[in-house]
Amino acid sequence: MRRTDLPSSLPAAFLVGSARELGVTAGRLRALDLTRPLHGARSREPLGELDTLRLILERVPDHAFFCGPTAAAIHGMPLPRSLRDAASARPHLAVALPANRIRRPEIVGRALGLHDDDVAEVDGIRLTTPERTWVDLGGAVAVGALVAAGDALLDRRGPRTTREALAEAHARAGRSRGAVRRAEALTLLDDGAESPRESELRVLLVRAGLPRPETNVVIRDGRRFVARVDLLYRDARLVMEYDGDYHRDPGQWSRDQSRRAELESLGYRVTVVTARDFDDPGALIRRIRRLLSRF
Repeated sequence: MRRTDLPSSLPAAFLVGSARELGVTAGRLRALDLTRPLHGARSREPLGELDTLRLILERVPDHAFFCGPTAAAIHGMPLPRSLRDAASARPHLAVALPANRIRRPEIVGRALGLHDDDVAEVDGIRLTTPERTWVDLGGAVAVGALVAAGDALLDRRGPRTTREALAEAHARAGRSRGAVRRAEALTLLDDGAESPRESELRVLLVRAGLPRPETNVVIRDGRRFVARVDLLYRDARLVMEYDGDYHRDPGQWSRDQSRRAELESLGYRVTVVTARDFDDPGALIRRIRRLLSRF
């Protein structure tokens, strides 16, 4: 039997109630060509994460907004994988106090004390501002991850806020959860960091009492560009590079070796850090201490 066409006014993803108002039958809504991204919703096609969030907002009061790790993901702030995955599975949705939090199985409901300018809109999605989102993350992640999130917001290639705005949001939040962590993170932010692992490595070094390295420094031989290195102890001529998985590509590996040889020919020492080093940060710190002591 040929399925009845859905009304053209229905978007790709829609609420069951909206479809019923347009005359779509319950039987048609059970058809196998429609998926169920949420309870009480249907979709003609696979939904992206932002589309799912928009659909959630259609089901809740207009004053609701996304917050915490869900807002952080929308703002492009890096998160620990476990937190990112959990927030993707059950987005964090809030209302402003004194309203009661929304209780639905597909979300984590929260009620937050807010200032009037703590909520913004991105791509049609209501959510906490980057500054307020960073403040809220202070209660959920370690200092290294919080600095990485802040660095991403300050990134000089396309900053979305300022250090002063983050400090103001921190001060406004007072002694809320994560206040001590936020205060420390503010002293460690760097707009030159270009990856979360670079940020976390820098934080690890500084918190261990080592000097603060420079970030993403251009090395030249006269006027000739040689490399832009992740972290540099200039006086010790020590370069630290974080190598993620893409460095395993044979072509990239070959370029890395040529680059390293060029740096060493100019008198720099190069040490490579990988994800495995973060499993034993004590050993990593001892390695860097030894390298610095040999200067």
